[in-house]
Amino acid sequence: MAVIGIAFAALLTSQLANLRANAQARFATDAKAAAVQVLERRSAEVLKSEIVPASSPYKDAPLDPDNPSGSWRSFYFVDYYFSCPTPVAPSPKQRGGSVDNLRPGLTCSDTETVGDIPVAWSIRGESGILGEGVVTVVVTATHPRGPKVTMGRRVTCYDVYPSPTQDQPAPCPPPGGGRP
Repeated sequence: MAVIGIAFAALLTSQLANLRANAQARFATDAKAAAVQVLERRSAEVLKSEIVPASSPYKDAPLDPDNPSGSWRSFYFVDYYFSCPTPVAPSPKQRGGSVDNLRPGLTCSDTETVGDIPVAWSIRGESGILGEGVVTVVVTATHPRGPKVTMGRRVTCYDVYPSPTQDQPAPCPPPGGGRP
C-alpha cells in the first residue's frame, strides 16, 4: 500500500508541475499576442499618410509634381521621426526646417491595455548617420501573472514610401539631415 501511495504522490506532483508550466506558457502567449496588437497599431500610425492642400504646413510631396499648388501627401513618419522622443528641427528640405511644421500633440510613449494585459510602448526617431530615416517602435507587455514580452520594429522611410524611381523618397531626410 505504501508503494502505491508513493507512486501516486509522484504522479500527482508531476501533473501539477505540468499544469503550472502550461499555464505560464499560456500567459506568455497572451502577453505576446497583446504586444503584437499594440506593435502593429503603433507601426500603422507611423506609416500613415494623408492628402493635404498645398497651404498645409504638413505637406511632404506633391501628388502631381507638375502642379505644386494642388494636393500634397503628408507622411506621419516625418512627424514621428523629428518629434520623438523630443522635437528637433527637420532639415530645411523637409517641412521648411521648422519644428512648427510638425504635427503637434503626437504621443511618443504611453501604456494601453489589451484585455487585462498592460502594454507599454514608445516611438523614437533614431539619431546619427546610421539612424537617418529610421523610427523604432518598442512595446512591452506584462501579464498580471508574470510573463513579460518585449518586441520592437524599425520602420524606415522606405517602408513608408518605397520608390523605385527616387534615391531619396519624400519622407526620407536628405543625407546629413537626420536627428542630431
